[in-house]
Amino acid sequence: MNSTQTEQKTKKQSAPQTPKRRENSRRKEQRTRHGNTLTALYHKIPYHYVLGDFLYMVGFWVEYTLVRTWRRLREALQSIGAALGNLVLLAVRPLVLGVLTLLEDIASPFVHMVSGLRHIRQLPQQLDVEDASQIRKAKAAYFRRGVKKYLPIVWNAMTYFLPALAAAVLIVVVRNGLGLQFVLNVQVNGETVGYVANEQVFENARDDVQSRIYTARAMLQESGTDVPDTQWNVSPTFTLAISGQTMTESEIANAILRTASDEIVDATAVYIDGELRFVTTEGDHLRTYLESVKEPFEDALDPSVYTAFAHEIRLVDGVYLSESVSSYSDIISELNAGAGVHTYTAVEGDTVQSIVDTTGVTFDSLAQMNPELLTLDQEVPAGTELFTGAASAELLKVEVVRRETETVAIPFETQNSESDEYDFGEVVVLQEGQDGVEDVTYEITMIDGTVTDRQAVAYNVIQQPVPEITVTGTRLKSGMVAQVGSGSFIWPVPQYKYVSRWMGSGHRGADICAPYGVPVLASDSGKVVAAGWHYSYGNYVEIDHGNGYTTLYGHMSALSVTQGQGVTQGQKIGEIGSTGNSTGNHCHFEMTYNGRLFSAQSLFPGM
Repeated sequence: MNSTQTEQKTKKQSAPQTPKRRENSRRKEQRTRHGNTLTALYHKIPYHYVLGDFLYMVGFWVEYTLVRTWRRLREALQSIGAALGNLVLLAVRPLVLGVLTLLEDIASPFVHMVSGLRHIRQLPQQLDVEDASQIRKAKAAYFRRGVKKYLPIVWNAMTYFLPALAAAVLIVVVRNGLGLQFVLNVQVNGETVGYVANEQVFENARDDVQSRIYTARAMLQESGTDVPDTQWNVSPTFTLAISGQTMTESEIANAILRTASDEIVDATAVYIDGELRFVTTEGDHLRTYLESVKEPFEDALDPSVYTAFAHEIRLVDGVYLSESVSSYSDIISELNAGAGVHTYTAVEGDTVQSIVDTTGVTFDSLAQMNPELLTLDQEVPAGTELFTGAASAELLKVEVVRRETETVAIPFETQNSESDEYDFGEVVVLQEGQDGVEDVTYEITMIDGTVTDRQAVAYNVIQQPVPEITVTGTRLKSGMVAQVGSGSFIWPVPQYKYVSRWMGSGHRGADICAPYGVPVLASDSGKVVAAGWHYSYGNYVEIDHGNGYTTLYGHMSALSVTQGQGVTQGQKIGEIGSTGNSTGNHCHFEMTYNGRLFSAQSLFPGM
């Protein structure tokens, strides 16, 4: 150290210190003193060097163990990673190789083709000749060699394209096939008569043809003409066709008859309830007549009234066998068979009201046919003959259907719950019920002035009903809570032998016979209102079920419940005996509803 450095150090030591430096210096001196003190104390410990060596060895082995553990863990993780990498590579490699091979097989012909075209363009520069024909020959020979050499590569690429092309062709064929509309080509004796949409149309048309033939044969047989079984033997068939203008059932039936026979005529068939009944050449006149039959029942000013024949009558124009045609007058006579007028002859004491009740004819209809009737309380002299309606012919009965709307009440429902805030069996109304209101539209069908059907077809709620909300108490005087009966009862003596007698004249209940000591069960939940001795019932129990029902069990040998106690359905209340007015072991079982006795047999008919 030179003189200059010594002087600087002396100046630095002699320089005045700041408060912060003094504080730091003081703390450093304290730490030094503490360290020296601890060191001194440590050296005073006997065999302190042994403790130091021990602590050193512990630190060394802990560090060494941690380092070894980390190295083993790192090696294990590296091994797992390598194994997973190999598995992924093993799984992906075939897929990658397959894709690369596929791309190579598909692209190879095009690569070689491009290379070959490039070489063909370069041939003129590579040949020493200038003759164009020789150059063309050289190019052709080069092309043939290339095709021969690389043909297997082209075929290998085609093996990928051909399945895809076949699948595309299959899809096109299937779609076009599904879009085809197949029909049936109907034939008679090998001659095509037309096309129908499906087999059901064909079957219906064939049945129609047979019905027309049957009608013609029946007409001839009624006239005494002998009809061979083979006459008009028509057997239409069908084959599948791809297209063709289809015909209806009636049209194809007409075509079949035209083809099968020349003894045909244009006429109108009369079908009644689906059965061919008549054939006439006066179809237009018959339609007019049928409309005139319905006309008196129609009311053009009242849209709620419509009419129809009670029997379905359908007129179908078409081609029919000549022998099946009936005369127009015969058809009208057949249709009107059974027509007449209904009358009623008054008896002593009759009024219009009693006649309405007896005949079922409404007052309006009765007054319309008998103008002298004015009011319902009008007296009708004995012997007076009144018109009550015209009896239509059975086949020409007309249904008059009228719609009427009535305003009716919708009964409210009762919603009941139980509460231990009220005494057992007490019913408290929390909300009064109120009926709702709705308009009900009925369709009323009348035939010959008599209502034959009345059905509701529409409902319109005007006011919803308000439910009645009630609470039934379950609290007993003892403070206990009992269940209100469900209203569904069980047989009180499951181990019974037989019922010796049911409720009847002079007997208030059912006598259920069983061995002595067999348990008697509560038929439903409720409160025991009586449990004790009675001169006739002997030991008995009476249960109030809280819903209007009560049950009584008599002649028991022992009781298991006390008065005021709540019981549940199926709970034991006593045992079979023969106490009181009894001649054998049995349970006398009584049931009441709102104080009126009823027979348990109505609930347990098979016992």
